[in-house]
Amino acid sequence: MLELIWGILNVILFLGLLVFCAKKAAEIRAKVGLSVAILFSFFALSFITRPSNEEKDKKFEFENREIEKQSSNRNTYLSKITLEDDLCTKFQLNIICDGENARSALIQRTGFIGGTEWSTLYININKTEREKTFEYQIGGTRKWKILGVEIYSEYKEFSGMNEFKPLSSVL
Repeated sequence: MLELIWGILNVILFLGLLVFCAKKAAEIRAKVGLSVAILFSFFALSFITRPSNEEKDKKFEFENREIEKQSSNRNTYLSKITLEDDLCTKFQLNIICDGENARSALIQRTGFIGGTEWSTLYININKTEREKTFEYQIGGTRKWKILGVEIYSEYKEFSGMNEFKPLSSVL
């Protein structure tokens, strides 16, 4: 719910900034000229940034050469775990396994995410004694931004246990 309010606040502030810049550009145009008004609008809105795509859906590969050679004869399992499900956003962990070891993991964040940015720092996946069962630990930061400027950074951890399921039953 807080993310929804934060996103709406960002949209309102952005629209307010556009209206303010349009009014000031009209005043500048009347006094100085059109080219100066265009320059003012460009520089006034230039600090607003786009979300970076480099951190979006960062995939963690677990490399082990022996596992890669052995895994070609095994089934592939996929586990989808919902880590957090709020009113407007959803964190989901997707893990691919060969039956014995985790091969890769991916955190997906879906929904209305305006004004916040997630950055995954680590994903640890450990096999348990029970067959096809694993435990996971995930850490990352959520950055709260207003008009592209970071206001607050929050560290967040997720942990738990789950089972690997055959890939065909999940899809």
